[in-house]
Amino acid sequence: MKKITMMIMIVAMSFGIFGCETVDYDLLFEERSNEILAAIPDTINTNFALPTFDDVEVSFEYHDVSFGEGEFIYESPFYDQDVELNYIISKGNQTAEFTKTIHLLADDSGYNGYKLYIDLPYSVNNVTLDEYTQATVLGIMTKNGVAETVVDTSAAQIRGRGNSTWFSYPKKPFRLRFDENTSIFGMPEAKNYVLLAEYADKSLMRNAVVHKMSILLDNLSYTLETRFVELYINTVYMGLYVLTEQVEFHKNKLNVETIAGIADTGYLFELDMRYYDNFTTLNDEWFMVADKPYNIKEPDSDDLEYSSVHAEYLTSYMTSVENALAAKSGYETLMDVPGWIDFFIMHELMKNVDVGYSSVFYYKEAGGPLRPGPLWDFDFAIGNADYIDYGPENFYGMKAYKNRLFKLMMDVPELRLQFRERFNDIFYDVLPEVYDMIPILSESIETQANRNFDKWEIMEIYVWPNPEEVMNENTFMGQVAYLELYLHERSNWMYGIMFEDEYLNGIFV
Repeated sequence: MKKITMMIMIVAMSFGIFGCETVDYDLLFEERSNEILAAIPDTINTNFALPTFDDVEVSFEYHDVSFGEGEFIYESPFYDQDVELNYIISKGNQTAEFTKTIHLLADDSGYNGYKLYIDLPYSVNNVTLDEYTQATVLGIMTKNGVAETVVDTSAAQIRGRGNSTWFSYPKKPFRLRFDENTSIFGMPEAKNYVLLAEYADKSLMRNAVVHKMSILLDNLSYTLETRFVELYINTVYMGLYVLTEQVEFHKNKLNVETIAGIADTGYLFELDMRYYDNFTTLNDEWFMVADKPYNIKEPDSDDLEYSSVHAEYLTSYMTSVENALAAKSGYETLMDVPGWIDFFIMHELMKNVDVGYSSVFYYKEAGGPLRPGPLWDFDFAIGNADYIDYGPENFYGMKAYKNRLFKLMMDVPELRLQFRERFNDIFYDVLPEVYDMIPILSESIETQANRNFDKWEIMEIYVWPNPEEVMNENTFMGQVAYLELYLHERSNWMYGIMFEDEYLNGIFV
Protein backbone atom coordinates (compact mmCIF):
# COMPACT_ATOMS: atom_id res chain seq x y z
CA MET A 1 0.00 0.00 0.00
CA LYS A 2 2.81 2.39 0.84
CA LYS A 3 4.40 1.70 -2.52
CA ILE A 4 1.16 2.52 -4.32
CA THR A 5 0.74 5.76 -2.35
CA MET A 6 4.32 6.80 -3.13
CA MET A 7 3.77 6.15 -6.84
CA ILE A 8 0.63 8.27 -6.84
CA MET A 9 2.49 11.15 -5.15
CA ILE A 10 5.33 11.00 -7.68
CA VAL A 11 2.92 11.07 -10.60
CA ALA A 12 0.93 13.88 -9.01
CA MET A 13 4.03 15.95 -8.41
CA SER A 14 5.04 15.54 -12.06
CA PHE A 15 1.73 17.13 -13.02
CA GLY A 16 2.09 19.95 -10.48
CA ILE A 17 -0.59 18.65 -8.11
CA PHE A 18 1.74 18.60 -5.16
CA GLY A 19 4.92 20.55 -4.31
CA CYS A 20 5.17 22.75 -7.46
CA GLU A 21 4.45 26.45 -7.68
CA THR A 22 2.30 27.79 -10.50
CA VAL A 23 4.46 29.92 -12.85
CA ASP A 24 3.28 33.52 -13.20
CA TYR A 25 4.33 33.92 -16.83
CA ASP A 26 3.33 37.57 -17.05
CA LEU A 27 5.51 38.46 -14.08
CA LEU A 28 8.41 36.28 -15.28
CA PHE A 29 8.38 37.78 -18.76
CA GLU A 30 8.11 41.32 -17.41
CA GLU A 31 11.09 40.76 -15.10
CA ARG A 32 13.21 39.38 -17.94
CA SER A 33 12.11 42.20 -20.23
CA ASN A 34 13.20 44.75 -17.63
CA GLU A 35 16.62 43.10 -17.46
CA ILE A 36 16.89 43.29 -21.24
CA LEU A 37 15.86 46.94 -21.28
CA ALA A 38 18.45 47.76 -18.63
CA ALA A 39 21.17 46.27 -20.85
CA ILE A 40 20.27 48.33 -23.93
CA PRO A 41 22.02 51.73 -24.15
CA ASP A 42 19.96 54.80 -25.01
CA THR A 43 22.21 55.43 -28.04
CA ILE A 44 23.91 52.61 -29.90
CA ASN A 45 27.01 52.75 -32.08
CA THR A 46 28.81 49.50 -31.27
CA ASN A 47 28.17 45.91 -30.24
CA PHE A 48 27.14 45.18 -26.66
CA ALA A 49 26.28 42.19 -24.48
CA LEU A 50 22.69 41.13 -23.99
CA PRO A 51 21.67 39.11 -20.93
CA THR A 52 21.18 35.35 -21.21
CA PHE A 53 18.70 33.40 -19.11
CA ASP A 54 18.34 29.81 -17.88
CA ASP A 55 14.59 29.97 -17.37
CA VAL A 56 13.45 31.60 -20.64
CA GLU A 57 14.49 31.84 -24.28
CA VAL A 58 14.78 35.19 -26.08
CA SER A 59 14.99 36.04 -29.77
CA PHE A 60 15.57 39.53 -31.18
CA GLU A 61 14.82 41.20 -34.51
CA TYR A 62 15.53 44.59 -36.05
CA HIS A 63 16.03 45.78 -39.61
CA ASP A 64 14.45 42.44 -40.61
CA VAL A 65 17.44 40.59 -39.14
CA SER A 66 16.88 38.03 -36.39
CA PHE A 67 19.44 36.99 -33.78
CA GLY A 68 19.51 35.18 -30.46
CA GLU A 69 20.69 35.97 -26.97
CA GLY A 70 24.22 37.01 -26.07
CA GLU A 71 25.24 40.02 -28.17
CA PHE A 72 23.66 42.88 -30.07
CA ILE A 73 25.45 43.24 -33.40
CA TYR A 74 25.63 46.89 -34.47
CA GLU A 75 25.32 47.75 -38.14
CA SER A 76 25.68 51.36 -39.19
CA PRO A 77 22.61 52.91 -40.78
CA PHE A 78 23.03 55.40 -43.62
CA TYR A 79 22.22 58.17 -41.13
CA ASP A 80 21.18 58.38 -37.46
CA GLN A 81 17.74 56.93 -36.96
CA ASP A 82 15.29 55.38 -34.54
CA VAL A 83 14.39 51.77 -35.29
CA GLU A 84 12.19 49.22 -33.57
CA LEU A 85 13.95 46.42 -31.69
CA ASN A 86 11.49 43.55 -31.29
CA TYR A 87 12.13 40.66 -28.93
CA ILE A 88 10.15 37.56 -28.00
CA ILE A 89 10.49 35.89 -24.61
CA SER A 90 9.26 32.31 -24.42
CA LYS A 91 9.02 29.47 -21.93
CA GLY A 92 7.41 26.23 -22.96
CA ASN A 93 4.39 27.13 -25.05
CA GLN A 94 4.05 30.59 -23.48
CA THR A 95 5.43 33.65 -25.27
CA ALA A 96 5.33 37.42 -24.95
CA GLU A 97 6.40 40.03 -27.49
CA PHE A 98 8.04 43.33 -26.60
CA THR A 99 9.28 46.35 -28.56
CA LYS A 100 11.80 49.05 -27.73
CA THR A 101 12.70 52.01 -29.91
CA ILE A 102 16.50 52.17 -30.19
CA HIS A 103 18.53 55.10 -31.48
CA LEU A 104 21.22 53.94 -33.89
CA LEU A 105 24.09 56.26 -34.83
CA ALA A 106 25.68 56.12 -38.24
CA ASP A 107 29.40 55.44 -38.05
CA ASP A 108 30.10 58.94 -39.40
CA SER A 109 27.69 60.75 -37.09
CA GLY A 110 28.99 63.67 -35.08
CA TYR A 111 27.34 62.19 -32.00
CA ASN A 112 30.07 59.54 -31.94
CA GLY A 113 32.26 62.24 -30.41
CA TYR A 114 35.41 61.40 -32.34
CA LYS A 115 38.50 63.17 -31.03
CA LEU A 116 42.13 62.83 -32.13
CA TYR A 117 44.93 64.05 -29.85
CA ILE A 118 48.29 64.21 -31.62
CA ASP A 119 51.47 65.05 -29.71
CA LEU A 120 54.57 66.21 -31.58
CA PRO A 121 58.12 66.84 -30.33
CA TYR A 122 57.85 70.45 -31.50
CA SER A 123 55.31 73.03 -32.62
CA VAL A 124 52.77 72.14 -35.30
CA ASN A 125 54.06 75.22 -37.14
CA ASN A 126 57.22 73.23 -37.89
CA VAL A 127 55.32 70.46 -39.70
CA THR A 128 56.22 70.51 -43.40
CA LEU A 129 54.62 69.29 -46.58
CA ASP A 130 57.46 66.95 -47.51
CA GLU A 131 58.83 65.34 -44.34
CA TYR A 132 57.08 63.23 -41.72
CA THR A 133 57.33 64.05 -38.03
CA GLN A 134 57.12 61.40 -35.32
CA ALA A 135 53.79 61.61 -33.51
CA THR A 136 51.85 60.07 -30.64
CA VAL A 137 48.20 59.53 -31.48
CA LEU A 138 45.33 59.15 -29.03
CA GLY A 139 41.85 58.50 -30.42
CA ILE A 140 38.77 58.78 -28.21
CA MET A 141 35.12 58.22 -29.08
CA THR A 142 31.84 57.76 -27.26
CA LYS A 143 30.81 54.11 -27.43
CA ASN A 144 27.21 53.48 -26.45
CA GLY A 145 27.28 56.60 -24.31
CA VAL A 146 30.67 56.01 -22.65
CA ALA A 147 33.93 57.71 -23.67
CA GLU A 148 36.55 55.14 -24.64
CA THR A 149 40.11 55.22 -25.96
CA VAL A 150 40.25 53.30 -29.24
CA VAL A 151 43.72 54.29 -30.51
CA ASP A 152 46.80 54.92 -28.36
CA THR A 153 50.16 54.65 -30.09
CA SER A 154 53.46 56.44 -30.55
CA ALA A 155 54.16 54.43 -33.72
CA ALA A 156 52.84 57.14 -36.02
CA GLN A 157 53.95 60.10 -38.11
CA ILE A 158 52.36 63.23 -39.54
CA ARG A 159 53.11 65.67 -42.34
CA GLY A 160 51.29 68.33 -44.30
CA ARG A 161 49.33 67.51 -47.45
CA GLY A 162 47.46 69.24 -50.26
CA ASN A 163 48.36 71.96 -52.71
CA SER A 164 46.35 75.20 -52.57
CA THR A 165 44.79 74.04 -49.29
CA TRP A 166 48.23 73.81 -47.68
CA PHE A 167 49.67 77.07 -48.92
CA SER A 168 46.57 79.29 -48.93
CA TYR A 169 44.88 78.69 -45.59
CA PRO A 170 45.89 78.88 -41.93
CA LYS A 171 43.93 75.75 -41.01
CA LYS A 172 46.19 73.07 -42.46
CA PRO A 173 45.33 69.60 -43.82
CA PHE A 174 47.52 66.66 -42.77
CA ARG A 175 48.57 63.18 -43.76
CA LEU A 176 48.67 60.70 -40.87
CA ARG A 177 50.72 57.51 -41.17
CA PHE A 178 50.98 54.59 -38.76
CA ASP A 179 53.84 52.09 -38.63
CA GLU A 180 51.33 49.22 -38.71
CA ASN A 181 47.87 48.83 -40.20
CA THR A 182 45.55 50.57 -37.77
CA SER A 183 41.80 51.13 -37.72
CA ILE A 184 40.63 54.54 -36.55
CA PHE A 185 37.01 54.82 -35.47
CA GLY A 186 35.93 51.70 -37.34
CA MET A 187 37.53 52.59 -40.67
CA PRO A 188 39.40 49.86 -42.64
CA GLU A 189 42.77 48.99 -41.11
CA ALA A 190 45.49 50.85 -43.00
CA LYS A 191 48.67 52.81 -42.42
CA ASN A 192 47.67 56.00 -44.25
CA TYR A 193 44.89 58.46 -43.44
CA VAL A 194 44.07 62.03 -44.45
CA LEU A 195 42.81 64.87 -42.26
CA LEU A 196 40.95 67.36 -44.45
CA ALA A 197 40.72 70.87 -42.99
CA GLU A 198 37.76 72.01 -45.16
CA TYR A 199 38.74 75.63 -44.48
CA ALA A 200 37.15 77.12 -47.60
CA ASP A 201 34.07 74.90 -47.31
CA LYS A 202 32.10 76.63 -44.59
CA SER A 203 29.56 73.83 -44.53
CA LEU A 204 32.46 71.46 -43.70
CA MET A 205 30.35 68.82 -45.44
CA ARG A 206 30.93 68.83 -49.18
CA ASN A 207 33.43 65.98 -49.26
CA ALA A 208 31.45 64.00 -46.70
CA VAL A 209 28.20 64.39 -48.64
CA VAL A 210 29.85 63.19 -51.86
CA HIS A 211 31.37 60.16 -50.18
CA LYS A 212 28.11 59.37 -48.40
CA MET A 213 26.15 59.57 -51.65
CA SER A 214 28.70 57.44 -53.50
CA ILE A 215 27.98 54.59 -51.06
CA LEU A 216 24.52 54.37 -52.62
CA LEU A 217 25.87 53.97 -56.17
CA ASP A 218 26.37 50.26 -56.83
CA ASN A 219 28.39 50.82 -60.00
CA LEU A 220 31.26 52.47 -58.12
CA SER A 221 33.58 49.65 -57.12
CA TYR A 222 35.16 51.41 -54.14
CA THR A 223 34.09 54.38 -52.04
CA LEU A 224 35.92 56.12 -49.22
CA GLU A 225 34.73 56.33 -45.62
CA THR A 226 34.74 59.60 -43.67
CA ARG A 227 34.57 60.64 -40.01
CA PHE A 228 34.16 64.10 -38.49
CA VAL A 229 36.85 64.45 -35.83
CA GLU A 230 37.89 67.23 -33.50
CA LEU A 231 41.66 67.53 -33.77
CA TYR A 232 44.07 68.59 -31.02
CA ILE A 233 47.80 68.92 -31.66
CA ASN A 234 50.05 69.39 -28.62
CA THR A 235 46.82 70.01 -26.61
CA VAL A 236 45.88 72.94 -28.89
CA TYR A 237 42.42 72.68 -30.46
CA MET A 238 42.77 72.77 -34.25
CA GLY A 239 39.12 72.56 -35.25
CA LEU A 240 36.72 70.08 -36.83
CA TYR A 241 38.33 67.96 -39.55
CA VAL A 242 37.16 65.27 -41.95
CA LEU A 243 39.19 62.11 -41.45
CA THR A 244 39.19 59.91 -44.54
CA GLU A 245 41.15 57.22 -46.31
CA GLN A 246 44.19 57.78 -48.45
CA VAL A 247 43.51 56.94 -52.11
CA GLU A 248 45.71 53.88 -52.60
CA PHE A 249 45.79 50.18 -53.29
CA HIS A 250 45.53 48.26 -50.04
CA LYS A 251 44.47 44.74 -49.11
CA ASN A 252 41.81 46.10 -46.73
CA LYS A 253 40.47 48.74 -49.12
CA LEU A 254 40.89 48.90 -52.89
CA ASN A 255 42.56 45.52 -53.18
CA VAL A 256 44.39 45.36 -56.52
CA GLU A 257 47.63 43.49 -57.11
CA THR A 258 50.31 45.65 -58.68
CA ILE A 259 53.75 44.39 -59.68
CA ALA A 260 56.53 46.76 -60.67
CA GLY A 261 58.24 45.83 -63.92
CA ILE A 262 55.23 43.97 -65.34
CA ALA A 263 53.37 45.77 -68.13
CA ASP A 264 49.88 44.30 -67.67
CA THR A 265 49.54 44.72 -63.92
CA GLY A 266 47.39 46.72 -61.54
CA TYR A 267 47.54 50.51 -62.02
CA LEU A 268 46.31 53.53 -60.11
CA PHE A 269 46.87 56.88 -61.82
CA GLU A 270 45.60 60.44 -61.65
CA LEU A 271 44.70 63.10 -64.18
CA ASP A 272 46.81 65.99 -62.91
CA MET A 273 47.26 69.15 -64.96
CA ARG A 274 49.70 70.43 -62.34
CA TYR A 275 52.29 68.44 -64.26
CA TYR A 276 52.74 71.50 -66.45
CA ASP A 277 53.65 73.56 -63.39
CA ASN A 278 56.01 71.07 -61.80
CA PHE A 279 57.88 69.35 -64.63
CA THR A 280 59.41 70.36 -67.92
CA THR A 281 60.11 66.89 -69.30
CA LEU A 282 58.37 63.54 -69.02
CA ASN A 283 59.73 60.83 -66.78
CA ASP A 284 58.65 57.27 -66.01
CA GLU A 285 56.16 58.43 -63.37
CA TRP A 286 54.12 60.40 -65.91
CA PHE A 287 52.58 59.85 -69.31
CA MET A 288 50.67 61.99 -71.77
CA VAL A 289 47.64 61.20 -73.95
CA ALA A 290 46.13 63.91 -76.16
CA ASP A 291 48.10 66.54 -74.27
CA LYS A 292 46.63 65.43 -70.91
CA PRO A 293 49.13 64.45 -68.20
CA TYR A 294 48.62 61.48 -65.90
CA ASN A 295 50.62 60.68 -62.78
CA ILE A 296 51.18 56.97 -62.03
CA LYS A 297 50.54 56.22 -58.33
CA GLU A 298 50.74 52.42 -58.47
CA PRO A 299 53.06 50.59 -59.05
CA ASP A 300 55.33 52.51 -56.73
CA SER A 301 58.04 54.29 -58.71
CA ASP A 302 60.46 53.74 -55.80
CA ASP A 303 60.38 50.00 -56.44
CA LEU A 304 63.66 48.81 -57.97
CA GLU A 305 61.75 46.93 -60.68
CA TYR A 306 59.82 50.01 -61.79
CA SER A 307 60.59 50.99 -65.38
CA SER A 308 59.37 52.83 -68.45
CA VAL A 309 57.20 49.83 -69.32
CA HIS A 310 54.44 51.23 -67.12
CA ALA A 311 54.12 54.62 -68.76
CA GLU A 312 54.36 52.97 -72.19
CA TYR A 313 51.63 50.45 -71.37
CA LEU A 314 49.22 53.06 -69.98
CA THR A 315 49.87 55.43 -72.87
CA SER A 316 48.93 52.66 -75.29
CA TYR A 317 45.89 51.56 -73.30
CA MET A 318 44.47 55.05 -72.77
CA THR A 319 45.01 55.81 -76.45
CA SER A 320 43.03 52.68 -77.32
CA VAL A 321 40.17 53.78 -75.04
CA GLU A 322 40.06 57.23 -76.58
CA ASN A 323 40.22 55.87 -80.13
CA ALA A 324 37.37 53.44 -79.43
CA LEU A 325 35.19 56.21 -77.98
CA ALA A 326 35.98 58.47 -80.92
CA ALA A 327 35.00 55.62 -83.27
CA LYS A 328 31.92 54.97 -81.12
CA SER A 329 32.70 51.27 -81.23
CA GLY A 330 34.60 48.72 -79.14
CA TYR A 331 34.87 50.83 -76.00
CA GLU A 332 32.66 48.47 -73.98
CA THR A 333 35.44 45.91 -73.53
CA LEU A 334 38.06 48.52 -72.68
CA MET A 335 36.29 50.44 -69.93
CA ASP A 336 33.78 49.91 -67.14
CA VAL A 337 30.99 51.97 -68.72
CA PRO A 338 28.46 51.80 -65.82
CA GLY A 339 31.16 52.77 -63.34
CA TRP A 340 32.33 55.72 -65.42
CA ILE A 341 28.75 56.93 -65.90
CA ASP A 342 28.16 56.96 -62.13
CA PHE A 343 31.54 58.62 -61.58
CA PHE A 344 30.86 61.43 -64.03
CA ILE A 345 27.28 61.89 -62.83
CA MET A 346 28.71 62.66 -59.40
CA HIS A 347 31.20 65.15 -60.82
CA GLU A 348 28.59 66.83 -62.99
CA LEU A 349 25.87 66.95 -60.35
CA MET A 350 28.30 68.54 -57.89
CA LYS A 351 29.81 70.74 -60.65
CA ASN A 352 33.26 69.92 -59.37
CA VAL A 353 35.92 72.36 -60.59
CA ASP A 354 38.60 69.64 -60.66
CA VAL A 355 36.84 67.21 -63.01
CA GLY A 356 39.24 68.13 -65.81
CA TYR A 357 42.18 69.30 -63.75
CA SER A 358 43.35 67.07 -60.91
CA SER A 359 42.30 64.58 -58.22
CA VAL A 360 40.55 62.48 -60.89
CA PHE A 361 41.67 58.90 -60.31
CA TYR A 362 41.67 55.98 -62.73
CA TYR A 363 42.60 52.38 -62.03
CA LYS A 364 42.97 49.14 -63.90
CA GLU A 365 43.47 45.56 -62.81
CA ALA A 366 45.67 43.19 -64.81
CA GLY A 367 43.65 42.07 -67.81
CA GLY A 368 40.71 44.20 -66.75
CA PRO A 369 38.98 47.31 -68.10
CA LEU A 370 39.66 50.92 -67.19
CA ARG A 371 37.72 51.81 -64.04
CA PRO A 372 37.09 55.07 -62.15
CA GLY A 373 39.11 55.46 -58.98
CA PRO A 374 37.58 56.64 -55.72
CA LEU A 375 35.92 60.07 -55.84
CA TRP A 376 38.15 62.72 -54.31
CA ASP A 377 38.40 66.44 -53.59
CA PHE A 378 34.98 68.12 -53.71
CA ASP A 379 35.47 71.12 -51.42
CA PHE A 380 35.38 73.42 -54.47
CA ALA A 381 32.09 71.99 -55.69
CA ILE A 382 28.35 72.26 -54.99
CA GLY A 383 28.34 75.99 -55.64
CA ASN A 384 31.58 76.87 -53.83
CA ALA A 385 33.92 78.20 -56.51
CA ASP A 386 33.57 81.79 -57.71
CA TYR A 387 36.13 81.46 -60.53
CA ILE A 388 33.92 79.22 -62.67
CA ASP A 389 30.30 79.21 -63.81
CA TYR A 390 29.35 77.81 -60.41
CA GLY A 391 25.56 78.24 -60.54
CA PRO A 392 23.13 75.30 -60.58
CA GLU A 393 22.52 75.58 -64.32
CA ASN A 394 24.66 74.71 -67.37
CA PHE A 395 26.77 71.64 -68.06
CA TYR A 396 30.41 71.71 -67.06
CA GLY A 397 32.57 68.56 -67.06
CA MET A 398 31.82 67.37 -70.58
CA LYS A 399 32.90 70.64 -72.19
CA ALA A 400 35.74 70.26 -74.69
CA TYR A 401 38.25 72.00 -72.43
CA LYS A 402 37.39 69.94 -69.32
CA ASN A 403 37.63 66.16 -68.84
CA ARG A 404 38.58 64.58 -72.16
CA LEU A 405 37.31 61.09 -71.29
CA PHE A 406 33.98 62.56 -70.16
CA LYS A 407 33.69 64.57 -73.37
CA LEU A 408 34.46 61.55 -75.57
CA MET A 409 31.88 59.47 -73.72
CA MET A 410 29.18 62.10 -74.06
CA ASP A 411 29.85 62.41 -77.78
CA VAL A 412 28.53 58.84 -78.14
CA PRO A 413 24.71 58.93 -78.51
CA GLU A 414 24.23 55.57 -76.78
CA LEU A 415 26.26 56.71 -73.78
CA ARG A 416 24.32 59.96 -73.55
CA LEU A 417 21.13 57.92 -73.28
CA GLN A 418 22.69 55.64 -70.65
CA PHE A 419 23.86 58.71 -68.74
CA ARG A 420 20.31 60.13 -68.79
CA GLU A 421 18.70 56.84 -67.75
CA ARG A 422 21.13 56.37 -64.89
CA PHE A 423 20.66 59.95 -63.73
CA ASN A 424 16.91 59.37 -63.78
CA ASP A 425 17.39 56.40 -61.41
CA ILE A 426 19.61 58.45 -59.13
CA PHE A 427 17.19 61.38 -59.19
CA TYR A 428 14.30 59.25 -57.93
CA ASP A 429 16.00 56.55 -55.86
CA VAL A 430 19.22 58.00 -54.44
CA LEU A 431 18.87 61.77 -54.06
CA PRO A 432 15.78 61.58 -51.80
CA GLU A 433 17.81 59.54 -49.31
CA VAL A 434 20.66 62.05 -49.54
CA TYR A 435 18.21 64.89 -48.86
CA ASP A 436 16.98 63.03 -45.78
CA MET A 437 20.55 62.46 -44.64
CA ILE A 438 21.96 66.00 -44.92
CA PRO A 439 19.93 67.69 -42.12
CA ILE A 440 20.48 64.73 -39.78
CA LEU A 441 24.24 64.62 -40.37
CA SER A 442 24.58 68.40 -40.10
CA GLU A 443 22.63 68.46 -36.83
CA SER A 444 24.94 65.79 -35.42
CA ILE A 445 28.03 67.98 -36.01
CA GLU A 446 26.46 71.38 -35.30
CA THR A 447 28.04 71.80 -31.85
CA GLN A 448 31.50 70.81 -33.13
CA ALA A 449 31.08 73.00 -36.21
CA ASN A 450 30.24 76.02 -34.09
CA ARG A 451 33.35 75.35 -31.99
CA ASN A 452 35.35 75.18 -35.23
CA PHE A 453 34.09 78.61 -36.28
CA ASP A 454 34.80 80.03 -32.83
CA LYS A 455 38.40 78.95 -33.50
CA TRP A 456 38.44 80.03 -37.14
CA GLU A 457 36.33 83.20 -37.31
CA ILE A 458 35.79 83.21 -41.06
CA MET A 459 32.04 83.00 -41.50
CA GLU A 460 31.74 86.65 -42.52
CA ILE A 461 35.16 86.83 -44.19
CA TYR A 462 35.85 86.03 -47.83
CA VAL A 463 37.85 82.83 -48.16
CA TRP A 464 38.92 81.99 -51.69
CA PRO A 465 36.96 80.82 -53.68
CA ASN A 466 33.69 81.52 -51.80
CA PRO A 467 30.96 82.91 -54.08
CA GLU A 468 28.40 85.50 -53.04
CA GLU A 469 25.86 82.90 -51.91
CA VAL A 470 28.35 81.44 -49.43
CA MET A 471 29.22 84.90 -48.14
CA ASN A 472 25.52 85.63 -47.59
CA GLU A 473 25.24 82.86 -44.98
CA ASN A 474 26.81 83.67 -41.63
CA THR A 475 25.94 80.50 -39.70
CA PHE A 476 26.94 76.89 -40.10
CA MET A 477 23.35 75.78 -40.59
CA GLY A 478 22.90 78.54 -43.18
CA GLN A 479 25.86 77.11 -45.09
CA VAL A 480 24.29 73.64 -44.99
CA ALA A 481 20.99 75.08 -46.22
CA TYR A 482 22.77 76.62 -49.23
CA LEU A 483 24.47 73.29 -50.02
CA GLU A 484 21.16 71.45 -49.88
CA LEU A 485 19.32 74.06 -51.95
CA TYR A 486 22.08 73.93 -54.57
CA LEU A 487 21.72 70.15 -54.91
CA HIS A 488 17.98 70.46 -55.35
CA GLU A 489 18.29 73.18 -57.99
CA ARG A 490 21.18 71.50 -59.79
CA SER A 491 19.53 68.08 -59.94
CA ASN A 492 16.22 69.55 -61.11
CA TRP A 493 17.97 71.48 -63.88
CA MET A 494 19.93 68.40 -65.02
CA TYR A 495 16.83 66.22 -64.99
CA GLY A 496 14.93 68.65 -67.18
CA ILE A 497 17.66 69.56 -69.65
CA MET A 498 18.50 65.96 -70.52
CA PHE A 499 15.16 65.64 -72.30
CA GLU A 500 15.86 68.67 -74.50
CA ASP A 501 17.06 68.44 -78.11
CA GLU A 502 20.41 70.05 -77.32
CA TYR A 503 21.34 67.25 -74.94
CA LEU A 504 20.07 64.52 -77.24
CA ASN A 505 22.23 65.97 -80.02
CA GLY A 506 25.32 66.28 -77.82
CA ILE A 507 25.18 70.05 -77.39
CA PHE A 508 26.01 70.86 -73.79
CA VAL A 509 24.82 74.30 -72.73
